[in-house]
Amino acid sequence: MSPSANILLYGARYVLSVKLSPIEAIQAGVVPTHILCNNSLNHIMIDWINAALATLAASISVDNPAGLVAILSITVSCDIGIPFPFVLDTILFFTTYKIGAFSWPVLLIILMLLAGRLLGTSILYWVSLLLGPRFVDWIGKRSKFLRRNLEQFQNRLGRWTIPVIVVARLTPGLMQVSSVAAGTVRIRYYKLVLAIVFSSIIYDGTLIILGTLARLGFKDVGPEYSFWIVLGLVAIMAVVFVAIHLIRRRVKLS
Repeated sequence: MSPSANILLYGARYVLSVKLSPIEAIQAGVVPTHILCNNSLNHIMIDWINAALATLAASISVDNPAGLVAILSITVSCDIGIPFPFVLDTILFFTTYKIGAFSWPVLLIILMLLAGRLLGTSILYWVSLLLGPRFVDWIGKRSKFLRRNLEQFQNRLGRWTIPVIVVARLTPGLMQVSSVAAGTVRIRYYKLVLAIVFSSIIYDGTLIILGTLARLGFKDVGPEYSFWIVLGLVAIMAVVFVAIHLIRRRVKLS
């Protein structure tokens, strides 16, 4: 590794420890001035992100409980409706890409994701079950999208309860709808748990497969290209989400 790369890797670790943004790190002198003079700002930022990604993948272990708690907390937040776009997807994909699918860090991430989903969805389910219409009215005043889709989704929870919830959890924007609807309709809790497990297997399994394919396809690519590989994943996911949104919108209009 070149001296500049070593300095950037050290800078990334330092920034992660003190929670500086990339711009603040440059202003604070974590990235030395002579490197800034020899490279463009864009190149510096990309190298910094590459180093930060490598540090992130290496830090996921039982020896770093704070990192695991952070993944768990973000997952709970996403499940109750506070979005962190592509954060968890990037962590799982990149860790698989860097370390391999059959590795302890990947297993830890999967366990944290599953635990966070169970906890976050359970919160919405039990609150909806206990408060019923009062909770639906409360969230309906704050989210017209959730209220409109909730009324439509409740009618679909019948014979094929588990498959319907699985599809909803895999559809952007419908995860919270399925959790609230499951509570208000009072479906059995074990069915919701099974739906969470099945949807997690499908979603996380897809990311792990993509990470494994990237690991095999780009095995001769240096770590300096990690940023572009992750950016490619984010671009693919963004296109898929937009396509799903457009399809759903077209179906509603037809």
